[in-house]
Amino acid sequence: MSKLNPLFRATAQIIAALLAVAVMAALTRLALLPALQGLLHLDDNALSYVRRGLMLLAFALGYWGYVRWVEKRPAFELSPALGTILLTGMGGAALIGLPVAFLYLTGNYQLVGTGGFGGMAGVAMVILAAAMFEEVVFRGIAFGIVERHFGSWAALFVPTVVFSAAHIFNAHWGGWLSFATGVTIGGIWTLTYMLTRNLWAVMLNHALWNFTIFATGLPLTGMQDWRELAPLRSEVSGPDWMSGGLAGPEDTVLMLVVSSLAVFVLLLIARCRGQFRPAGSGATMVQHESRTQAGAG
Repeated sequence: MSKLNPLFRATAQIIAALLAVAVMAALTRLALLPALQGLLHLDDNALSYVRRGLMLLAFALGYWGYVRWVEKRPAFELSPALGTILLTGMGGAALIGLPVAFLYLTGNYQLVGTGGFGGMAGVAMVILAAAMFEEVVFRGIAFGIVERHFGSWAALFVPTVVFSAAHIFNAHWGGWLSFATGVTIGGIWTLTYMLTRNLWAVMLNHALWNFTIFATGLPLTGMQDWRELAPLRSEVSGPDWMSGGLAGPEDTVLMLVVSSLAVFVLLLIARCRGQFRPAGSGATMVQHESRTQAGAG
């Protein structure tokens, strides 16, 4: 029974954290936004930008509230470490940009024209908000709580597999290759979070990864809707295992190789830096992060 108690506690904490984020998002969507619209009389375009920006902040604030009032600790992972955030974000663009560039060079992708820039800002806001939501859920909540109860290895495995499984239902996405690349890509973001311990950093890494795919006019995890808004227009050819077909560059053997190598390298770095923590080390983690933040300040 004693072995089940940590599982029950972790499950209860995950549910509480998800509820905190959901309540904050609902209050923002159903109360704050209508109030702002009534006060400012925003047009539809301006309102869409405000809505997406506020939802991003709502996800972060819901998580912050859970950490402060339920876990009763400072939310170090929401610290505004600008240098870490920017460098980590650019790493996401580079990591997806290299295999995409190779697929252009090999003829699997062909640049066929250019589009306008009018829709880019709106798509960027959607991508940022979606990335923040996923990182709060899979890294901040799932990884953080599982790690504190069961250690880093369990926390690396569980959220990463669930993250991949959650994307299997995307259009044009499915099969062993999709699941495997989903696991390794999710592993990249989980390990990025382990190394930075900063949700803004891994959110920007995730967002710029997705934005790089969108900007080239390629399918983003099977989604086609935004391709006509991209500044570049591209066509896909060749076998699906090489080009990704309608699923996009994330569903390719090349992406599986690149992301697997990235996971291996990040694992080595995390182990060398002592980022792997044992089960039940929650209090020790808070003390360690307190000293880290004090030293950084």
